[in-house]
Amino acid sequence: MPITEIKAVPMAKTVRPAGHRRLRTFNYDGVRLLPGPFQRQFAEAERVYEGLADDALLYGFRQRAGLSPSGESLGGWYGNDIFNAFGQFVGGMARMAKADPESGLRAKVDRLIGEWGKAIGQDGYFFYSRKPNAYHYFYEKMMGGLNDAYEYLGNEQAPVLASRITDWAITHLDRRRTPASSRNPVGGDGIGDNEWYTLAENLYRAYELTGDAKYAAFARTWHYDSYWDGYIEGRPAVDGLHAYSHVNTLSSAAMAYGVTGDAKYLRCIVNAYDFLQDTQCFATGGYGPGERLEDPGGGLGEALEDQMRTFETPCGSWAGFKLSKYLMEFTGESRYGDWIERLMYNGIGAALPVRSNGDTFYYADYRKSGGLKFYHWKQWPCCSGTYPQAVADYHDIIYFHDNEGLFVNLYLPSQVTWRRDDTPDGIVRLRQETNYPDDGVVSFTLEIAHGASFPLSFRIPAWAGNDVSIKVNGVDADVAVVPGAWATIRRGWSSGDRIQLLIPPRLRLAPIDHQHPDRVAVVQGPAVLVASGGRGPSRQLLTQWRGTPGSTLPPSAVNAIHRQFVRFQAIDAGLPYLMYFDLPA
Repeated sequence: MPITEIKAVPMAKTVRPAGHRRLRTFNYDGVRLLPGPFQRQFAEAERVYEGLADDALLYGFRQRAGLSPSGESLGGWYGNDIFNAFGQFVGGMARMAKADPESGLRAKVDRLIGEWGKAIGQDGYFFYSRKPNAYHYFYEKMMGGLNDAYEYLGNEQAPVLASRITDWAITHLDRRRTPASSRNPVGGDGIGDNEWYTLAENLYRAYELTGDAKYAAFARTWHYDSYWDGYIEGRPAVDGLHAYSHVNTLSSAAMAYGVTGDAKYLRCIVNAYDFLQDTQCFATGGYGPGERLEDPGGGLGEALEDQMRTFETPCGSWAGFKLSKYLMEFTGESRYGDWIERLMYNGIGAALPVRSNGDTFYYADYRKSGGLKFYHWKQWPCCSGTYPQAVADYHDIIYFHDNEGLFVNLYLPSQVTWRRDDTPDGIVRLRQETNYPDDGVVSFTLEIAHGASFPLSFRIPAWAGNDVSIKVNGVDADVAVVPGAWATIRRGWSSGDRIQLLIPPRLRLAPIDHQHPDRVAVVQGPAVLVASGGRGPSRQLLTQWRGTPGSTLPPSAVNAIHRQFVRFQAIDAGLPYLMYFDLPA
């Protein structure tokens, strides 16, 4: 049914307002990864997605529009219009291009949007085929890609095309908005109207970027009050709901707060975050075995018995990154960076790389009997769309800033250029060098034109012990260091100043949930360790571990673990490993 009261206003590009944000990310601008595993992963993803043939990406759109397509379709889910990832590819490449202006991805995004626009029907129909399996899903992902192309690359076609497809969506998208349930975990009861509750985020983004009121009005249509209210009122009902989409919809609640300022939406996402960490997350930060949220009464621990589809890794990491970023921006609290860190090392950062033929790491496998890393059995699934988005996000989750100071959220080789003001002397460059979390030593070097005073803050992980230290130019900094909070140095800085942060990576056991306190994973700092080769520790060693979950392990246990365990991040395809263990009675 058309919503006739929604009227378009002239497009006018606006700067995204600070609004209710206490902190801001660098929005993919001024952050550079330095040599290390995350830089290599990002560079490989750039190579794969830049190398995809434009004709293959556009094949179905042109065929549907009668434009005589060239070449061949990508195939797999993409070619069969099953959760087609074109919009996510465009968005991921736009973010990559913003982070790495030297790549050829900017030109590729411009070409793809221009050619895709030619295939949009007179009525605004824009899908890959006449048989898409998820109308709402495709529309939301396409809006995200167009928003990204406009915001990060200044593509002027993007908002024009976004307006056209939104007019189609206002007229045609099914409005039944059936909530998800354990029997219908993705929601919706019309043809292809599943995951309708994720739409509001990118519609609110379009409103912020263009000033067009129809986007805000249409976003309100898709508020998921029946689910969000459960978190607001402290009574979430999640058992059996689709995991990724029900974390992803919380970003729509976040944007509702960002645009309206209504505190109930902030309460929703704060409570949701705490609930997820307490009842739904594995030691890796992953969640959703079998793609479903679990009964908070012990379902997570039970899922390890036989569920090899333990975590929908690229999609789940992307949703976790977004929610955590919103919370850090809105609240200014460092604690939300802990989930980002866990997902970076054990989630997307531990994923097998997407291959140019569409092979995609979809599920992480945490089974208690032993797991394997494997590629999904179909090429180009949904996780091939969130993979480039999550990997590009490395540039947007390491550093934050406010009007006064700079905040370091993650510890990995990187460099940030922060413009304190619009003058040439207002540029601060901070270089970070580290092997963290191997030894916990992180070194920073400042480069500034002239001396300046500003606060510099470091996230102290909640898992850290009482032996964290910070030195400036070799002298102990007189600052409060509290796990789960920022440690802030306020002083005058000069070019060449060096800061050294030591966060010893505690080796400890992480219980799976409250109901299974003796079902544990081994964790060092933020990184989950696994017993490689599919052979676990001896019963004698497991017996020694009893009574230690959550606390630092003794030296005898540390030595044994170092002989047999490696980071989950280091495991390659097809190599057996064990992640979770039951401590003997």
